[in-house]
Amino acid sequence: MSDISDWGPTGVFPADAAVVPSRPRLGFADLILQLWRAKWLMILVGLPIFALGLFLAFQMPKTYESHSSLYVTSGDEVRTSSILSDQSFDPGPGIQEVIQGELQILQTQLVAERTLSRFPLDRIYPKLAEARDKALAEGRTDEADAIEFEYFQKGVEALQDGFWADATPNSNIISVGFEHEDPRVAAEILNAAMASYLRRRAELFGSRPVDQLRAQRKRVEGDLLNAEAAISEFLRENGIGDFASERSTAQTLFSVISNELLNVQSQRSAAQGQLTRTRTQLETTNPELDLYVEDSSAQRLRELEIERNQALVNYTPDSRRVQAIDRQIAELRGFLEAQNSLIGTVRRGPNPTYQALESSLNSVEAEAESLDSQRAELERQLTAVQNKLNRFTALEPEWNELQRNRDLIETSVRNVAEREQQEGTVAGLTALEADSVKVTEPATIPINGSSMKLPVAVLSLLFSGFTALLVGLIRAFTRRGFSTAGSLQQTLGIPVLGTVSRA
Repeated sequence: MSDISDWGPTGVFPADAAVVPSRPRLGFADLILQLWRAKWLMILVGLPIFALGLFLAFQMPKTYESHSSLYVTSGDEVRTSSILSDQSFDPGPGIQEVIQGELQILQTQLVAERTLSRFPLDRIYPKLAEARDKALAEGRTDEADAIEFEYFQKGVEALQDGFWADATPNSNIISVGFEHEDPRVAAEILNAAMASYLRRRAELFGSRPVDQLRAQRKRVEGDLLNAEAAISEFLRENGIGDFASERSTAQTLFSVISNELLNVQSQRSAAQGQLTRTRTQLETTNPELDLYVEDSSAQRLRELEIERNQALVNYTPDSRRVQAIDRQIAELRGFLEAQNSLIGTVRRGPNPTYQALESSLNSVEAEAESLDSQRAELERQLTAVQNKLNRFTALEPEWNELQRNRDLIETSVRNVAEREQQEGTVAGLTALEADSVKVTEPATIPINGSSMKLPVAVLSLLFSGFTALLVGLIRAFTRRGFSTAGSLQQTLGIPVLGTVSRA
């Protein structure tokens, strides 16, 4: 008789008859049979899970997604069209790098915060608004700001979750969208996000430095106008047309009047001296003099001398005729010598010298009086000019302060204008950069919405089936009995000669 180990079928490994495995070995058919036998257990486990999934699927809200798109041009495309002569100009990054940068700006938290700040929170996220109001009602007053900030940040996170942006491959288009339960809110949020994004780009790449310099220049120009108005008010209050010109004119007048006064004083001194001399001469000069004197003694003496000379022609000097003529001549001579002046009819009249001196005296006195009047007038004018100069001197500190203030403001205006001109060159380029993004399609109100009902239902079905299968497998592998002869033969390694079914 052969050993029992030789009874096994071909290909079956012999087993030790003394060792029986604790669990049966199942083939594919055995496994299918065990799963079929555990079908009600699997249905009992999977059906509630599937029902719960369907319930959750029908609870999923319907959402609407609004779309928009941006057209992006690279920096080199914009700048090369306006700057062709600058060989050293950097063309900038390529279009893909530009698009990636725009996506980063578009998805920043700052853009989301500015977008959400345009709307009340209870309109965009009513549940968050209710939770916020409840927290505000339960919290303390000093915690209100912190609670407001906390729920605002939660709203920002919710907005970022519903917002998406993606770049189309090998294209200049950036597609953006926002998903919300209210289609109108979805469109408004997306348009507000585009506006906030473009505003942020304008801040980054726009002409803010030039705008600030332009505003600063206008402010400084306003200060300059105020300084000019202060100068005009100062001149008007003091009755001055042009401070520097009038002060220079006053100084010139003071110099001219001073010289003229010195000249008049010197002339007055000369006239006074001439007046003194003329008066002295006038006092020593007779007002009248002898104009005409009739005297025949000298003529008679001359006639006698002629007669004596004629008598000497015929007579001798000792003759009686000649001696008689000599006696007459001696008598006349003695008479004339005794009188020592002419004797005869005398006519007297005004002395021309006296009259000339008197006329000169009158002229000099008139000139002296005129010089006195001129001196008085010049002294008055000099005093007026001196007072005006003293007034200018008193006003000069305030005038200089106003001038310095205006000069400083004018310098500031020139400096700001130069900086504005310099920044304008750079700002022109950055303005081109700022214009490199255009909104090609604004957001519109979506008509058709979408829901997660079908995906959730499918997932619940798959999960319930997987769970049921897992329970069935566990049930099949944990059974200790042998469901089929094949399972027994595979487990014990001995052939099964027959089976008996249950009655």
